[in-house]
Amino acid sequence: MKKVIFTLLLAVVALRAISQEQATYTHYPIFPILINPGYTGFENQHQFLGNYRSNWSGFPGAPKSYTVMYHGPVGDKLGLGGGVFSEKAGDLNLFRIQGNYAFRFQAGKTKIGLGLTTEFLKKQLDNALLSNPLVDPNDTDVENMTDGESYFDASMGAHILYDEKLFFDITLPNVVRARLDDVPTADEPESNGLLAFYMIQMGYIFNMKDQGFKVIPSITLRDIRDVPFQVDINLQGRFLNEALITGLTYRPSTGGSLAFMLGTKISKVQALYSYDVSFNEFQPYSGGGHELTLSLNLNSKKANQNPASN
Repeated sequence: MKKVIFTLLLAVVALRAISQEQATYTHYPIFPILINPGYTGFENQHQFLGNYRSNWSGFPGAPKSYTVMYHGPVGDKLGLGGGVFSEKAGDLNLFRIQGNYAFRFQAGKTKIGLGLTTEFLKKQLDNALLSNPLVDPNDTDVENMTDGESYFDASMGAHILYDEKLFFDITLPNVVRARLDDVPTADEPESNGLLAFYMIQMGYIFNMKDQGFKVIPSITLRDIRDVPFQVDINLQGRFLNEALITGLTYRPSTGGSLAFMLGTKISKVQALYSYDVSFNEFQPYSGGGHELTLSLNLNSKKANQNPASN
């Protein structure tokens, strides 16, 4: 029992201490727009998307996040979009509102999307934390965080598809970052530099047209703010014109974890669910991670579907 209590307390402390800002979605191989502004309007489709994610379910104060997004084409070359993100982890609340902008073009067999995200971000602790007997009410850091911190943030991204088979994504988060409500401190720089953080994904689409399915392996390297370096090894299978979508994601760099994905696409509606299980010692006390994404895809006048997604 003491081990269980200690494990739970340790998890709560970790949740309260880590101010993670970039959501670590599992469904980004199916919905690249979740992490890459370069994908904005890439497929000449208007996409409305909602995502719910619950990490470490069963732990007190376990993170829960909600994302609502839209993106689509504007003319032949541009893409626009936006989204709202909200997360609660322990006593920490995180809110983001963002706008996506992309330039799309084709060079021979290569389709390219170059994108930019600008966003307003606010982090704030619950005021009730000050009445917690385990918290020092005179702690200036806690007091300041109950008032909240606000930031302007900008990220860049590119999505590249060659010959409808080979794809490459790179996202550079926090390229520009500025504190809006106070003078930045020494440990909170206004800008982290172009290559301070990154997410890189590479993959290939094996399209078995005669058999009616696709197999899409990919690998992702991710180094983002307040999250340890992470490697994702992804494998997707899409069958019966995507009426059945399956996937696996293995993360060896986080002590070992595995995500199982299952989804479907019916007409213009797509649904995807995943369950994450960790190989760490705390897994017996956790219900794992759950993620659900629903999307509505509407073709533009000049639909040009990309088989790498949707």
